[in-house]
Amino acid sequence: MRTARAVIWALALAFSAQPQAHAQSWPDRPVKIIVTFGAGGTADILGRIVAAELSQEYRQQFYVENKVGGGGIVGSTEAFKAEPDGYTLMIAGAGPQLVNPALNPNVTYQTMRDFTHIAMIAGDSYILAVSPSLGVKTFKEFLAATRDKPSIACGSPGAGTQGELLQHIINAKTGSKLQPIAFRSAADAVTALFGDHILAAMQPSISLGEYVKANKVVGLAVTSKERIAAYPDIPTLGELGYDVEGGASWFWLAGPSKLPADIVAKLNASVRKIVSSDRIREQFAKSALITADLDQKATTAFIADEVKLWAAVAKENPLPTQP
Repeated sequence: MRTARAVIWALALAFSAQPQAHAQSWPDRPVKIIVTFGAGGTADILGRIVAAELSQEYRQQFYVENKVGGGGIVGSTEAFKAEPDGYTLMIAGAGPQLVNPALNPNVTYQTMRDFTHIAMIAGDSYILAVSPSLGVKTFKEFLAATRDKPSIACGSPGAGTQGELLQHIINAKTGSKLQPIAFRSAADAVTALFGDHILAAMQPSISLGEYVKANKVVGLAVTSKERIAAYPDIPTLGELGYDVEGGASWFWLAGPSKLPADIVAKLNASVRKIVSSDRIREQFAKSALITADLDQKATTAFIADEVKLWAAVAKENPLPTQP
């Protein structure tokens, strides 16, 4: 009897020690970071920065895999269905995690239920920019010049994304006629804008800002509450008299629900160290990105508040294609 009890006790100890041992050995093989949009956009750029920094810290490969489709739904679905072992992570963002679930009843995941929200990375603003061929320099001139046009093709990050919803909100508030055209990546949208295949684009500042500086496109307005320091000449929509709620676009590191707490704690500390370093802060500042240094509990609370915000925004601004 004593021998049997000793064996049972030893097995219980072994099983109880497994999660901690697993966390201590993690990562012992490459870690995939899913990016739900194509190359060249904010999520992709941030994913590659984080992957490179984590690879160096843990001396193990962290690599980006772009899973494009459905305004981020395809990649997000793969991420939340992955094994919660720390080897599949995701760059989460406003479109796939905040806007699409609020707009699309067919989304199969719930942001707060099906993901572990690990650490904030950066925030971005959207810029509304137009082709120089329109011959306008201000948003007021844009409205006047396009008043008689049936619609203005405007590149968006994809159907059901924050960029698309913002276009519809701007239409409702200003009387503009932006017609969202979905692109697989910000780079594709910018290329189309250069070629006058579209006349406008609503894209993150990291994708459009440098082209505004180079006078290749005309920046008319930003969606953030305050002007972007890197592009001080572009007014906010609020300054123009059109308050737009939820104009900031946030990105964070996430994974499937029930990730081991020890792995989450390690990743949170690592990402906070990355975004707090002088080198990365300087790099973010040049791209007009802002940072948010939050622990894991605060990150989850922040995302929960954003989910509520965008649910309210989506309810007040249903897309025209919705019944």
